[in-house]
Amino acid sequence: MSARILACVASLIFIIFSGPLRAQDEQSLVELKKLQASLLVINSELRSDLDQILILQEAIRANARMPLEAQGRSPDPVSYEDMAAAQRRAIQRETAFNARLDVLLARSAELDARKQPLLDRIRELSVAH
Repeated sequence: MSARILACVASLIFIIFSGPLRAQDEQSLVELKKLQASLLVINSELRSDLDQILILQEAIRANARMPLEAQGRSPDPVSYEDMAAAQRRAIQRETAFNARLDVLLARSAELDARKQPLLDRIRELSVAH
C-alpha cells in the first residue's frame, strides 16, 4: 500500500512539475517556428539579391565589351563623335550598374546582420532542448 501511495505521490509530483515544462516547450517550439519563418524570408531576400547581383555583373561585363565599331571591324564608317558618344553612354551605364550593385551589396550585408541574432537564438533554443 505504501508503495502505491509513493507511486501516486511521484506521479502527482511529475504531473505538477511537467505542466510548466510542457508549456515552456510549447512556447519554445512556437518561438522556434517564428524564427525559422523569419529566416526563410531573409534567405529568400538574399537569394533575390544574389540573382540581381549576378545579372548586374553580367551587364557590367557586356557593357565593357568593345563594340565592333570601336575595334575597327565594322563594315560601316564610324565617326569619332559617334564613338566618343558611345563610350560616354557605356561609362554612364557602368556607373548606374555599379551604383545599383553597391545598393544590393549594402542590403545583403544588412540582411546578413539581421539574420545572425536569429541564428544565435535558434542555437540557444536547440541546446536548451
